[in-house]
Amino acid sequence: MTGTTHPANGNCTCSDRPTRRVIVYFESPGTSSDLVLEYAATSVEACEFASAAVRSGLAITVDRKIRPGLRPLPCRRLWR
Repeated sequence: MTGTTHPANGNCTCSDRPTRRVIVYFESPGTSSDLVLEYAATSVEACEFASAAVRSGLAITVDRKIRPGLRPLPCRRLWR
């Protein structure tokens, strides 16, 4: 299996090819504009991030709709 390196934050890199799109929904109470962020992630990163995000009360969707230009999910050490 050939991997690709995606610089995520300084010297932190991911060696597997992203295969999942992670969508994080941030609600803005009292406003009509919610913040929605999309990221590319490996299957393992998406699963681990989704688990941590749900425990934190975030709404999240994970699918396989990867497209060019998606930012990589921030380095795992930022949210673990």
